[in-house]
Amino acid sequence: MPARTGAQYLEKLKNDRRELWLNGEKIEDVTTHPAFRGAAQSIAYLYDLQHQYPDIMLFDSPTTGDKVGFSFMFPKSKDDLWKIYQGSKIWAEAHAGLMGRAPDYLNITFMCYASRPDVWSRYGNEQGAQNLVNYFNYIRENDLCLTHCIVNPQVDRSVPDAEQAGGEVSLHKVGETEDAIIVRGARMLATLAPFADEVVVYPSRAGKSIRFGEENYALCFALPMDTPGLKFICRDSYSKNASLFDYPLSSRFDEQDAVAIFDDVHVPKERVFLDGNVKLYRELTDATNWRAYIVFQAMIRALTKLEFLFGIGHMIAEMNGVNVYQHIQEKLGEIWTMKELTRSALVSAIEGAKPVYDGVYCPDERPLVALRGTMPKWIPRAMELIQIIGGGGFMLTPSKADMEGPMRKFIDLYYQGRNASAEEKIRLFRLAWDFIGSAMASRCELYERFYLQDSFRMTAEAYMLADKQHEINLVNQFLKEMTLDVQTLENVS
Repeated sequence: MPARTGAQYLEKLKNDRRELWLNGEKIEDVTTHPAFRGAAQSIAYLYDLQHQYPDIMLFDSPTTGDKVGFSFMFPKSKDDLWKIYQGSKIWAEAHAGLMGRAPDYLNITFMCYASRPDVWSRYGNEQGAQNLVNYFNYIRENDLCLTHCIVNPQVDRSVPDAEQAGGEVSLHKVGETEDAIIVRGARMLATLAPFADEVVVYPSRAGKSIRFGEENYALCFALPMDTPGLKFICRDSYSKNASLFDYPLSSRFDEQDAVAIFDDVHVPKERVFLDGNVKLYRELTDATNWRAYIVFQAMIRALTKLEFLFGIGHMIAEMNGVNVYQHIQEKLGEIWTMKELTRSALVSAIEGAKPVYDGVYCPDERPLVALRGTMPKWIPRAMELIQIIGGGGFMLTPSKADMEGPMRKFIDLYYQGRNASAEEKIRLFRLAWDFIGSAMASRCELYERFYLQDSFRMTAEAYMLADKQHEINLVNQFLKEMTLDVQTLENVS
């Protein structure tokens, strides 16, 4: 079928029977529940956007000829990468970069995986590779939305995953039938769990958390969300069942996070991509170029957040008249610098792209790896700078009820800005606070710090991944000149 509309997405979601729990309540319909309906509508809007920008966000399926979503496209040129960039940017701007697991995130992941059947076929895994390619074709042709759970629960990080709580907590295989493998355990964080069509499992941290001899923990597969035995426990909802005036972001963009529990779940063998092959499990992240593709998508979204933060900061400073002060200009300049360096790195990644297998282009990983370790510091810093620029004004914002009440004439007088009415100023400050200071904003800040590992490990990994030969040669050039100089002195003496 062609790319879905928002209505088609919501209809499928409404009829789904996943086992989803929030605050002790089993949720029957996320499209109408007050904690979920805002985000469900927001994702539906993303699907509608594909049809509003068909030249950018749709392409012809290589198997059916139907128009399918941009984020499933194998990029066969730099122009294709620019098209993926544009499509992801349109989606990111629709949610101000707040939905880190919008559908393009995992669509691009599985595009990346399916573009490397040569890797998935290693060490006798030919059937798993074919299953993965078949699965990618299935999600592309049905325009499905995925969640993933790739981290084992936090029980005892001082021991390997397979040893936590006697090996019973981490997701692992416990049996097999003629048609399925049976899995038990838990995984986190299934971000977007209430809104996804399917859940996928694959390696995190380059698969290095699984050691040789722990074959039952080396698993990759995909399942519909309503698979028997599959359960999801959601964190507190940060979605506000309130007006857009009061909570312009929290009312729409809480993508939720959940722990996925696999209670002796049967995974059909045609849905298994890897079963017990530890060597391949540990190689997948590096060998498939996953890092480059997924950080490419993530940094498009991060760029949008920085653009939004810069816009908010400028407008607050302009409205309050504080942008005449150099220390405020310096703070805004700092956010602008983050934004421009991110944009430049994305341009560099696209223009430095090269074909890696079967004509599929991969973005240049180097500028993306640099951003990957830096962004967890930049976005929290940019949010902090907005707090400083706005100051106490964030604590003085009347609600919609106040604006419609008997105090309106006083509000209009005492809440006005330098060049704006009281209502305009209040709207801006409420929008800004929902982005930097609300409960959902705090979750999003934590997300930015840890969703691709923490900055400490990412920056250390950047050093380990770096090709150092040019720099070594440059230093050796001068060391050689020093040696020649010593020899000259010896000859003179």
